[in-house]
Amino acid sequence: MKKIITLSFLSFASAVVISSCGSGEDKKEVIIVPASTQRVIIEEKEPAKKSTTVTLDKNGVKVEGKKVEVVIKKN
Repeated sequence: MKKIITLSFLSFASAVVISSCGSGEDKKEVIIVPASTQRVIIEEKEPAKKSTTVTLDKNGVKVEGKKVEVVIKKN
């Protein structure tokens, strides 16, 4: 009696394992989206005339510089 119960349980377990495996071919949908590129616009302007001045006198060297405006625009 125990052999019949054990044999039927093993056959049932085997049937469950085989049916749950399936074909193994799952179709997956993949969507590829290209990355957006960022444009960087660089505006070149003429530098200010004499943006840096150097003065040499009896007190020593004196250096003066002016600020240059830089603007970066992203689209």
